[in-house]
Amino acid sequence: MKTPLALVCLLIVPFLGSDYLTNLLIVVMLHALPAIGVSLLMGYTGQISLGHAAFYGLGAYGAAAFSVHGGGDPWIGIALATFLVGVMSSYLGWVIFRLRGHYLAVATLGFGFIVNIAFVELRDWTGGPNGLPGIPPLDIPILDLSFHTDGTFFYVAWVAMILAVVMAQNLVNAPVGLVMRGIAESERAVSSLGNDVTSLKRKILVISAAVSAASGGLYAHYIGYISPQPFAIDFSIKLVVIIAIGGFRSIPGILFATLFVTVITEPLQELGYYDVVVYGLFLVVIIAYMPQGLLQGAYGLGRRMLSGARAPAGAGR
Repeated sequence: MKTPLALVCLLIVPFLGSDYLTNLLIVVMLHALPAIGVSLLMGYTGQISLGHAAFYGLGAYGAAAFSVHGGGDPWIGIALATFLVGVMSSYLGWVIFRLRGHYLAVATLGFGFIVNIAFVELRDWTGGPNGLPGIPPLDIPILDLSFHTDGTFFYVAWVAMILAVVMAQNLVNAPVGLVMRGIAESERAVSSLGNDVTSLKRKILVISAAVSAASGGLYAHYIGYISPQPFAIDFSIKLVVIIAIGGFRSIPGILFATLFVTVITEPLQELGYYDVVVYGLFLVVIIAYMPQGLLQGAYGLGRRMLSGARAPAGAGR
């Protein structure tokens, strides 16, 4: 109950008059969607992915190209890009899920590199390194609604995040969620019970990729300009850091972790490409010492410190 209440409280943010806070939370909500997708695939199902930046970018470029080059409605462009990325991920899953462990991670990493190179080289469609400008804002002409400002687009991002959270929570709490956790622990055990493990992994990948693509499409129409850099491999690493900080199997924790990582991203930008090193070190520390996530780890550390402080007083009695 605490998570829905917190998400509802976000509705007052545009009325606070802080453009920076509104913009920050829009970015957080848009990044939370692919992070939730990674959590479903990697945290709950145990399948390593370092290629979700590619799905995010394909959704952004697909929706943007439909609007800029085709002159189509942005909403249709986002839906079409989401659908096509979902279909692509299904075929991709048929190939990569023949691999496991580090081999699977390398395969998804390679996929991310290939897609990012395509964004740079397909200049007629993507604008190449210079990017693709002129992406129109979202609107609903029938209702005379336009989402060209931060204050109005905030609610679009909020609705998208609510739908993603509800979908993810229902999925992991359903019986299929138990099967997902079982796959993460032992694929052979789950398969021995008559479950089609490969098919389920592909379905989770499709859901994960589609959520990421939808977020990318919203991002493109929010910013109005996209370039290959935001969809590089470092964003995939950032997503893994987010689910590690929030807890690999905690949807509410991911929302906190997305905010945390987004806030620390700005000062880390001064390091240039070396910010990936910081994210990597952070990931190692979290997994090694706080495998349940930063919040749970800090809570456990606090309890141990309090217990240690009270022990001498109890012993003296």
